[in-house]
Amino acid sequence: MAQPWLSQRAAKLSAVTALACFVVMALTVVVAGALTPGYSHVSQYISELGARGAPQEWGVRLAGFLPAGILLLAFCSFAYAALPRSSGTTLALVGLALYAAGYLVAAAYPCDLGCRPDKPTASQLIHNAAGLLGYLLAPAFLLTFARAARTWPGAGHLAVAGYAAAGLALVGLLTLSPTSSTAGLSQRLLEFAVLGWAVYCGRYLSSQVASGA
Repeated sequence: MAQPWLSQRAAKLSAVTALACFVVMALTVVVAGALTPGYSHVSQYISELGARGAPQEWGVRLAGFLPAGILLLAFCSFAYAALPRSSGTTLALVGLALYAAGYLVAAAYPCDLGCRPDKPTASQLIHNAAGLLGYLLAPAFLLTFARAARTWPGAGHLAVAGYAAAGLALVGLLTLSPTSSTAGLSQRLLEFAVLGWAVYCGRYLSSQVASGA
C-alpha cells in the first residue's frame, strides 16, 4: 500500500489506539467486576459497573468508558487516513464512530442502578438510546468493513475476519435481552467482535507499513 508519510504515521497510530481501547475496556470490566460485590459477567451488563450509585461508578465512567470512546474515535480517524478510500470504507468507519460515541455517552449519562429500572430517568433513556444505536449498527458496519477489505491489498484474511466478526456481533445482538440470564455474555460477545476487529485492522495497517507495501 503506497502511502505518504502522514498515512504511514496514521497506520501505526491506528494499531496503537485500537489495542489501547481493547485493553482499557478489558481491564475496566475485569477490575471493576472484581471490586463489585456479587457482580456476574454472565448475566449483568457492563454498564451496571458504571451505573449511578454503583461502587465503581466514577472509575468506570472516567477511566473506562471515557478513554475507550476517545481511543476508538481516534482509531476511526487514523484508519480513515490510512485505508484505501471507498464509499464502503467511509460508511463503515462512520458506523464505528457512532459505536465509539456510545462509550462517551455512557460516561456522561450513566444508567440507573441495575440498568433495568421500572421508571427510567432521562440519563437511563439517553444511555439506552446511544448504546442501542451502536449495537444495532455493529453487524452492518462490520459486514461493510469485510466487503470493503476484499479490495484492500493483502487483506483477504481481514475480510474473512470481518465476516466472522459480523456474525458474532449479530448473535450477540439477537440474544441481548434484558430478561436473559446470559445478557452479560451476549453483550461481551458483541463488544469483542467490534473491538477485536478494530485491533486486527490496526495490525493489518501497521504490518503494511512495516513491509513497505
